[in-house]
Amino acid sequence: MRPWTTFSKLCAICALVVVVLVGCGTMPEAPAVPDRTAPTTMRLTVSYIDVGKGDCILIEADGKAVLIDTGYEDTSGDVLSYLRGQGVSQLQRIIITHYDRDHVGGLRAIAEALPVEEVCLPNYEGADKNYQTVTDAIGSLDLSAHQVTKEEVLQLGDAALTIIPTSLTYEKGQGNGEGNDNDLSLVVTLTNRDDSYLFAGDLEKKGIDAYLDGARGTFGVLKMPHHGEWCGKTDDLVEDTSPRIAIITDGEDDPAEKKTLEHLEDARIDTYRTSTDGTIVVESHGLADYTVTTTP
Repeated sequence: MRPWTTFSKLCAICALVVVVLVGCGTMPEAPAVPDRTAPTTMRLTVSYIDVGKGDCILIEADGKAVLIDTGYEDTSGDVLSYLRGQGVSQLQRIIITHYDRDHVGGLRAIAEALPVEEVCLPNYEGADKNYQTVTDAIGSLDLSAHQVTKEEVLQLGDAALTIIPTSLTYEKGQGNGEGNDNDLSLVVTLTNRDDSYLFAGDLEKKGIDAYLDGARGTFGVLKMPHHGEWCGKTDDLVEDTSPRIAIITDGEDDPAEKKTLEHLEDARIDTYRTSTDGTIVVESHGLADYTVTTTP
């Protein structure tokens, strides 16, 4: 038999094997390309609950709930009514950004009414009665709690909630002893595919500088720091994060500063305020397409 004839037969056999394999469905299929233009099945709902000039923010995703700060003691009833109205029966986390009374006052009442898996605290020990309020509640209710000393990530289904401590250290102040606790606020980010939220606590100039040193990138929704008060780095934070929506947790008797509002308007950022809009709810489905509803 001639060599070229043997080669031809081998080629024919190989071709037949390929045809048979394809016909039997044993050839591997190309992986499906995910459709990033389609919404995810998971919805993010972020409620900036109106507690006046104070913070109490509910995050809901994949049947789980997290609370960032707890408002005042005398607004805890309203907060609990809102949580129950949302069908929240337990909290995976309560994150205390810092120890001001408008952030920690409702902790005891909320934790008495609902099971709390864990309380996350900033990485310092305060020196005033508000800090004592938190530690007393944690002790008497036997709550699991820890200080956040490095970045922590909590998965809420497909969403990632990241808690970011500051690099600054606590400096005890005079009088009420609060010192520089605003600048030590825990910062929280929430992302789900193209959705992105930033919660900036009560950061002031040094705290914003420390946060921006981490070059965190842009966010679709920014909870403005310190209830809309202006500081020398407010414009830097807005420019660096480039939000489409800004939320300000201010009060009717103590509204956001005019300079802050003018800066957001000049930057063409949609701005919502608890002092004028009441509770603000932002929903998204992974496409950075945010729906905002308000309840005055």
